[in-house]
Amino acid sequence: MDLSSPLDDADERLITGMRRQPRASITNLARMTGMARGTVQSRLDRLHERGVITGHGPELAAPTIGYSVVAFATLSINQGGHDALIERLATIAEVLEVHVITGSGDLLCRIAARSNDHLHELIQLIVAMPEVSRTDTQLALASPISRTLADLLVMRTSNPSSGVRQT
Repeated sequence: MDLSSPLDDADERLITGMRRQPRASITNLARMTGMARGTVQSRLDRLHERGVITGHGPELAAPTIGYSVVAFATLSINQGGHDALIERLATIAEVLEVHVITGSGDLLCRIAARSNDHLHELIQLIVAMPEVSRTDTQLALASPISRTLADLLVMRTSNPSSGVRQT
């Protein structure tokens, strides 16, 4: 991803339009943003090429597809096991995210499970990996705020005085 050039106003308007109406056509995006269709298409192509837009898949409500448990597992790992463990974790579909962190652990995983028993099975699978020395798991009881980076952009664009914005 090219981090040297931030998004300009037109890119932000385009992404905001896409977030507000994810299924909008190029013509509708052009109308919403006040840009020509060709401009919208070329900007979208450039945003994809730069790695700014990484997907267009639907967002799903986990409980509606049978995953009512969300947990966060902090993993402490043995030295030298970082890359191998990440490869192993990538093979477990229920491991939705893995972050390299600072603090009392090495990796933070967001895990979706069908039940507490299923979560227990997943944690046992992870603990059995030779690179893992310790885990600490917290269950999410509720998720009152759940945003994407596109939501951040829309909120920042809609209300530039809210929050901290570096220029």
